[in-house]
Amino acid sequence: MVDYLRRLRPALRALEQDPGASLEQLASLSCLSTYHFHRVFTAVTGEGPGEMGRRLRLERGARTLRNTQQSITCIALEAGFASSQAFTKAFRRHFGMTPLAFRQASAEQIRKIGHTMRKAGHAAITGSEYGEDLLTTRSFTMRTEQLTDRTLAYIRVTGPYGVGYDVVCSRLYQWAAARGLADGEWVFIYHDNPEITDPAQCRTDIGVTVPASTGAEGEVEIQVVPAGRYARSRFVITDRSEYGARWQDHINDIVAAGLEFDEVRPCFELYHSSSNDPVRDDVSFYSSIAG
Repeated sequence: MVDYLRRLRPALRALEQDPGASLEQLASLSCLSTYHFHRVFTAVTGEGPGEMGRRLRLERGARTLRNTQQSITCIALEAGFASSQAFTKAFRRHFGMTPLAFRQASAEQIRKIGHTMRKAGHAAITGSEYGEDLLTTRSFTMRTEQLTDRTLAYIRVTGPYGVGYDVVCSRLYQWAAARGLADGEWVFIYHDNPEITDPAQCRTDIGVTVPASTGAEGEVEIQVVPAGRYARSRFVITDRSEYGARWQDHINDIVAAGLEFDEVRPCFELYHSSSNDPVRDDVSFYSSIAG
């Protein structure tokens, strides 16, 4: 069983020292790929690495405001913000008041800010509050399965996830139907994490399972989804904006179970059924795991 809190601890300490540390550096310290790091980090700490870094920079700025007479512009730049305006906007969103008002506030007012943020759920999970006890309280919708090879006829889509899929699905369906292959399973493979990769560069393979003897033709390529052990979570999606949250739920359960990700085989969605009016996708999320 993988202790993900222990694995992430070097990244957490590095982020505390340098809230501007890159995702690549933090992922490397955790022995995780950049693909999985963001969601694993969120599952363990309750906030993404970017969110934690921003919070730490704002908290550092808040301490400087209270303890020194440095100008707000200097504090903003030291905290890693491009301008005092950007700092003020982020500071107001986080603390509910401007940096100047924070500097001038009484100790009692500052205590009230902290109390209000905790009640509203803005305070990050820190120290002993994240760890094994928190993770094991989740209700599990995930299970593991041993899958066999699947041969996939697919069309590659590059761009923001979810955009332009219907047109590509229609083209692939027509290709498959003309060859008597439209009854295969529909599989979407995601190659990039949109929290890390520019959405315009995110790659999706939209595919249908076909016999192993099927050949590539035109824009339709062939690949094999390798056999192996996968973690599976099945959801019914009625609003397609839910996909990101459901993937996070799926990763949360893998982390809670202490399963080791396999960084070689892909993560994918397998559709049992799908409709647009109304939206209702019965879909399984698969992540490859070691073992």
